[in-house]
Amino acid sequence: MTANSAISIERVLRDEAVAIHGATEKSATDTLEELLSAQPAESRRASRDADKRTGPDEDTSDVARRKEFYRTLNKLNRAALCCSGGGIRSATFCLGVIQALAMYRPPTSAAAAMSSAAATDNQTEATPAAVAEKQTEATPVAVTAKQTEAASASPDGKPAGPTPSTSSPPLRPYEIAETADESLLSRFHYLSTVSGGGYIGSWLSAWHSRTDFPSVWRNLTSRPEGPDVEPPELSWLRAYSNYLTARVGLGSADTWTGVAIFLRNLLLNWLVIIPAVALVLVLLKLIATLAVWIARMDNVWWPHALVAVAGVAFLIVAQAFTTRHRPTMRGLDGTSPQDDKDNVDQTTFLRHYLIWSFLSAFCVTSFLTSHVGTHLTGGPSVWPPIIVGAVCGLVIFAAGWIAGWPLRGTPKDFGFWALSGLVYGGLVGFGAHLFTWMSPYTGGQSIWLILLPVIFGVPWVLISQLFAEMVFVGLVSYEHHSDSDREWLGRAAGWVAVTAIVWGVTTFLVFAGAHALLMTHTALRPYIASAGGIAGIVAALIGKSTQTAAKPSKDKESYTELAYRIILSIAGPIFAAVLVVGISVALDLLLLDGSLVEGLAHHAWSLGYILFWLFIGAALTAAIAWVASRSVNINRFSLHALYRNRLIRAYLGASRQHRSPDLFTGFDEGDNPPMHTLWPSKPPSDAASTRPLFHVVNITLNVVQATRLAWQQRKAESFTASALHCGAAYKGFRPSREYGGPAGLSLGTAMAISGAAASPNMGYNSSPSITLLLALFNVRLGWWLGNPGPEGEKTYKHEGPATAIVPLFQESFGLTTDEKPYVYLSDGGHFENLGLYEMVRRRCRFILVIDAGCDPKFNFEDLGNAVRKIYIDLGIRIRFDGLSAIKNRPKKAAIPPRDPPDPKKEERRSIPYYAIGTVDYVNADRKSPDEPDCENGYILYIKPAYHGTEGAGIRSYAEANKTFPHETTVDQFFSESQFESYRSLGLDIMNSILTGDEMDERTLQEVLAKLLPIQRG
Repeated sequence: MTANSAISIERVLRDEAVAIHGATEKSATDTLEELLSAQPAESRRASRDADKRTGPDEDTSDVARRKEFYRTLNKLNRAALCCSGGGIRSATFCLGVIQALAMYRPPTSAAAAMSSAAATDNQTEATPAAVAEKQTEATPVAVTAKQTEAASASPDGKPAGPTPSTSSPPLRPYEIAETADESLLSRFHYLSTVSGGGYIGSWLSAWHSRTDFPSVWRNLTSRPEGPDVEPPELSWLRAYSNYLTARVGLGSADTWTGVAIFLRNLLLNWLVIIPAVALVLVLLKLIATLAVWIARMDNVWWPHALVAVAGVAFLIVAQAFTTRHRPTMRGLDGTSPQDDKDNVDQTTFLRHYLIWSFLSAFCVTSFLTSHVGTHLTGGPSVWPPIIVGAVCGLVIFAAGWIAGWPLRGTPKDFGFWALSGLVYGGLVGFGAHLFTWMSPYTGGQSIWLILLPVIFGVPWVLISQLFAEMVFVGLVSYEHHSDSDREWLGRAAGWVAVTAIVWGVTTFLVFAGAHALLMTHTALRPYIASAGGIAGIVAALIGKSTQTAAKPSKDKESYTELAYRIILSIAGPIFAAVLVVGISVALDLLLLDGSLVEGLAHHAWSLGYILFWLFIGAALTAAIAWVASRSVNINRFSLHALYRNRLIRAYLGASRQHRSPDLFTGFDEGDNPPMHTLWPSKPPSDAASTRPLFHVVNITLNVVQATRLAWQQRKAESFTASALHCGAAYKGFRPSREYGGPAGLSLGTAMAISGAAASPNMGYNSSPSITLLLALFNVRLGWWLGNPGPEGEKTYKHEGPATAIVPLFQESFGLTTDEKPYVYLSDGGHFENLGLYEMVRRRCRFILVIDAGCDPKFNFEDLGNAVRKIYIDLGIRIRFDGLSAIKNRPKKAAIPPRDPPDPKKEERRSIPYYAIGTVDYVNADRKSPDEPDCENGYILYIKPAYHGTEGAGIRSYAEANKTFPHETTVDQFFSESQFESYRSLGLDIMNSILTGDEMDERTLQEVLAKLLPIQRG
């Protein structure tokens, strides 16, 4: 593996194992090294899941090698803490959970101690048995011994969770941890974060990189400087709970700074977009004016002849391509489709057929609507132009077939292809004759004599060509194996139809729309423009609202959701249309001081005058577009920088004791450490060995223009950033110290990308209705970086694209893909919002998932999405036990357990906040049916809920805010009471799981007893 080549996912997993375990697991890491595969092999294997199958199936030895690789990972017996997306709500709730995990040590049993002792042998000091010895002086938490039945069964009706054993050794209860190494938090090898969970995860990682874990632990669990002095790392979070505008209010400088930055970046964004759009419109006007100029030449014949010959030649080129590359006409016997050079892809079709067909339609339209053309097609009878046109069409189609000379051509195919040309020529001739009914070139011209040829002429010719090919498909239906031809020609017809519609709509807006607006009374123009602007703003705001789904739900919609969807579907197209018309009007006024259509129809200006100013306009807009695209950085002038800088100050600056902020802005670039500096974390001062919480930031790589058919819903891939590597399993990885800039990707950038919830391309949340509008209004929190795969060999070290217009165009029209030099990254929740996917890939045996996404109805959408994708992509099934028992704001208040318990009210026991899941690693990775050689994993799934039995501080806030604890994620401005209520809820829920009635469940104790101390050499 060379330094400049992509790194495979297996190499990434092996390097992480070495970094986390060091010499203590040298045998396992050596085995992983022996079983590695390179990224090219990984890419070839992954491509077999795509809709295009190429090459032989994978060798059985390679399958066995890969299974052994993942079984070896399984044997490392690792644990992961997953903090979900959900903005500051999730971050604050997860903070409380993290504090509770730091406070307690796990339960231990004799069996667990024996198992640990056997596994670690010479490292007895950190085994559960040794930990149990240290627990003798602590005050135990009272725990009853009863067992409860599972609250729900798995989807297949079988028990899903681990089955408690009545013969299990007695478990020691949870006790307060006396040292950092004893705490539950120290037992997690991985910290996996998404979006809002990444705020608090990055806060913890930055803190851990600046001081040792015992110091972090002490400040999480106590107040070392006195009961009235909260640790500064925590009090800082309270101070910046309104992290976007630290000081709130309309009179605040922070508020107006945010407004000013948004407007500045919006204008710079438009400085890239508007000139580029204006250039396209000017070129359309220029082409139309040239066509009118040529059409009016009545004393010179050669320009008309040249245009006619060009139209015929272009059509012959297109027809030759079709006849050569139709499936039944190409390939010799014994030639495989992969080796057949005439088997072309869609890009080749667009270049060699569609473009030439369009150019032919334009030239044919220009000739037939010219002075010479109308003279030839005019007359009292419609039949001469139809007959002459049909004969010409027959000759052109015949010439096209001969030019293509298909390898499997037959006389019948040639004859029917030529006959279909009759239809093409006849329809074109008929359309040309209809135009002569308007008596062009016979005095004063109507506006429609300009608009009709420009708007409807090209679509008429293209549709005529489409009808001709339809007739051909019907004539050759007798041919054997002609199904493939019908599919090929059907797809070609689809592209022709789309081109005709796009041309018609665009030219209508540019010419007819602009002329109509200019002819409108002056007093009405501002209102029309304002209506379009308001429509755009409304669409952009609704588009990023939590009430607006990317796809209509199959469940019954609320009236609000339905109203939002209808408004969005109307407002988006209205704004796009008004934008095009507005730019067209502005160009007419700036360049010609009037309507171009009016000037052409009524000879208000000479054609030379019009062409001169249109050329000037094209040159100016091209120059402005080029300079703006090269100068305005597409990343730095989105909303991302505003969002990232404030997140960095609020979360990464919290643990930096010697900040040197700018006295005017309050920001300090030193708050933002590079990702590669996070590991190895700062070693403990007391020489302890624990280095937990290797941070994996989950991000989404957007592939809205998905080439894999199965990904048309998800439109995304998993992308991760850690201290070692950045990349995606399907593309490859790059070293973090080299990826994304001279110093590598920073933690702040990774955290902000992972939380880039509002972006034009949002994975499975992407919607065509709002993609363009979010881009135009610069609601862009995502980030462009070099492709970590082979396509990014020359770009992965760059901070972003050198020019803005191409990626901005891809972002605006949903053309993001993983096959270009740069990729578009956004919120990790756009792929999977729990951080669970990558931890299952790493075969973690215990995973604590905190699902703090906005889910007031407890539909478990994020959990279901994760479970589905994990099985589809990784082949690992996950089953949960107890999901149906979790409730939010139950109608009947939960009743705490009594001591001693009351048998008559046993059924009224407290409602759980958690469920347990089983990760079926055995069936996925087993060595053989009789020899699994690996163990299943377990998930403790926690969801914030309000039961009415919580503490007074929580209850007070919850009663005043009925959507608590699932207030909208759009609310990123937390008050002091809001922050403390979510933090306290996370702390109380985790405390209740560890010390309350839930600990009656032996299953939960047995699962958490598997959390063994982390050992490093």
